[in-house]
Amino acid sequence: MDQHSAPLLAIAQHYLDVDDAPFYMPAHKRGQSIDRELRILMGANVFRLDLPELPDLEEPIAIAEELAADAYGSDRAWFLTNGSTCGVQAMLLAICQEGDKILIGRNCHKAAIAGLVLSGAKPIYLPTDYLPEFDLDLGVSSQTLELFLHQHPDAKAVMLVSPNYFGVCGDLQKMAAIAHSFEVLLLVDAAHGAHLGFHPDLPISALQAGADLVVQSTHKMSGSLTQSSILHLQGDRVNAAQIDRTLELLRSTSPNLLLMISLDVARRQMATQGKALLSETLRLSREVRSQLSQIPKLRTFSQREVPNLDETRLTVMVNQLGITGFEVDQYFHEQLNVMAEMPTLTQLVFSFSIGNTQTDCDRLIAAFQKLDNQECGASRHTLDCLVIPHSQLTPRQAYFAKSIRVNLDQAIGRISVESLCPYPPGIPLVCIGEEITGEVVEILQAILRAGGVVNGASDRSLETILVIE
Repeated sequence: MDQHSAPLLAIAQHYLDVDDAPFYMPAHKRGQSIDRELRILMGANVFRLDLPELPDLEEPIAIAEELAADAYGSDRAWFLTNGSTCGVQAMLLAICQEGDKILIGRNCHKAAIAGLVLSGAKPIYLPTDYLPEFDLDLGVSSQTLELFLHQHPDAKAVMLVSPNYFGVCGDLQKMAAIAHSFEVLLLVDAAHGAHLGFHPDLPISALQAGADLVVQSTHKMSGSLTQSSILHLQGDRVNAAQIDRTLELLRSTSPNLLLMISLDVARRQMATQGKALLSETLRLSREVRSQLSQIPKLRTFSQREVPNLDETRLTVMVNQLGITGFEVDQYFHEQLNVMAEMPTLTQLVFSFSIGNTQTDCDRLIAAFQKLDNQECGASRHTLDCLVIPHSQLTPRQAYFAKSIRVNLDQAIGRISVESLCPYPPGIPLVCIGEEITGEVVEILQAILRAGGVVNGASDRSLETILVIE
């Protein structure tokens, strides 16, 4: 297909020339009633293109999705305007019925837990490998996957995260072969991998590896607007009609045209210029990685230390400074106007993309050079690999069970009705339906003391938690 074309951009340009009497929604009528200050701030065209699904939009949307499938290497693509959350949940609902087993990496995003509540599937959580030197989640290994498939040959599917928040990609090609040898589907939450497959120095994409269903947050790494994503199907193991049926339940009936236009042009940009743009992104990330490695007590890693690493994601270890990543993040943000993607107790994670500039990188290097190291000592915080808590109920069973509120330190041994996630990355420390352990409570409290944010708690102070009655 002609990847230089952008049918939704073309239709948008057409609609800017249309002068109609708009007796259709939304209520602002192409910006005619929009607040004046907002119109001055945003510009008139944004509101003129905030349109419903008008009759002549159907064909351009279909062509744009075909172009996306062609560019990313899938057999079918669906544009999503309510994020990869919708795509993750659609994969689960399309494949699993209530009571079906699904093998799912325990580093899954909270969207997958919500999908388990909606579908009623029974999760068999797969432990992930851990690299203590860098406090790093390496994802599910192929050996772990094969072991669990032998133990659970009746599983309907496997769901994995690749790349994870640190840019670590699993050996998906091998894991796809393993899953398919057991006649099991491979579903991949590739929210952070929309740029993979467009540069030879990057790990292969989940679609190139042979996954059956893949969701990509195109906005995260490929330049579309926030909340826009794509769900891909590959091969004939999944019926496309079932995906259509599932998305009828989950997708908004009023998709935002601006988000879909951005998906269309982001696809065009990556398909026609991706290699050149990503070459510059990789150059910048490698330059920063090299410069930071020369600063005492800072450590980074690359593909030499961590195979299958997406080097557009940079993790900087700050634990040898005697301060937490949360403290460094606050200092950078408040004093130096440098924003990381994610702080943890021991690290800062930075996301490089085609939008970053040399100036951005120079400011990042300068920020680390300004850190006051005079009183640095041994790290006050160390974390070991978290043991997966025991699950007594499926997420759906726990969600609908009667619950009571107890003090957090009295919740040890009880079954959680909440999924508590340090955010980002949104990976639950305890999932709904799991037993709350002393280790989980200790880590949650350490994150809060260090200034981190825990998402999903009904009591934001985390003094109390909801558990099964």
